[in-house]
Amino acid sequence: MSGWTVVRWTGSLGLAAIVMQLLGFIALSFITAQAGAPPSFSDAPKVLAFLKNGHGAYTTALLLYFVGFALFLGFLGGLRAVAAAAAPDHEWLATTTFGAGVAVVVIVYVSLGLNLAVLAMAVSSTADPVLVRGLFETSGVVGAAPALVPAAFFLGAAGSLGAATKILPRWLALAGWIGSVLVLIAALSAYAGSDPTAFWSADGTVTVLAIQLPLFVWTLGASVVFLRQKGAVARLYK
Repeated sequence: MSGWTVVRWTGSLGLAAIVMQLLGFIALSFITAQAGAPPSFSDAPKVLAFLKNGHGAYTTALLLYFVGFALFLGFLGGLRAVAAAAAPDHEWLATTTFGAGVAVVVIVYVSLGLNLAVLAMAVSSTADPVLVRGLFETSGVVGAAPALVPAAFFLGAAGSLGAATKILPRWLALAGWIGSVLVLIAALSAYAGSDPTAFWSADGTVTVLAIQLPLFVWTLGASVVFLRQKGAVARLYK
């Protein structure tokens, strides 16, 4: 394709990653339509019934998230290449940002994989309610607070990368730094117990918001900036 440089491909992959993850989030909203409101984790048989009834929507959402984070890996690789080409002396920072992003994806993939395993167990004829409930809770905790520390590091490094190489506007650097602080604060929810119905817990609402919103905002902003460019080398912002 004429005009489709690494810069524009990076923006395209970032936007595609966000779209797939948003579709996954929408698919999750259909779980309540299929299975009703999520039950308390203290009632293992109800958790098992919830997962059985919401199996279709939940599995679809997880697969969409898998694809979305795979595309995000492409965005990370492109971001590193664009930054290294624009400022070779800051390649170390580009590599650090790339590594932090990969760490986030790896932890999230572990959580998603555990969720898929739980769903497969839930619809089997020999499902153990206690085991299913335990693994389901574990998958939620793994993908929440533990992923927030590398996510905070990624946002901080990405903000610094944009500021140092000038491949992104100043406001994206500020967004990365602010997001990094907020996500790191949210990571302190690891000290709380496991309760997905609570706001502040190791797998509560705060962790869901923190692992998605700051990354979405920063990735969306960077992707739009890159996609609008036609040059083989990223534009430098003053």
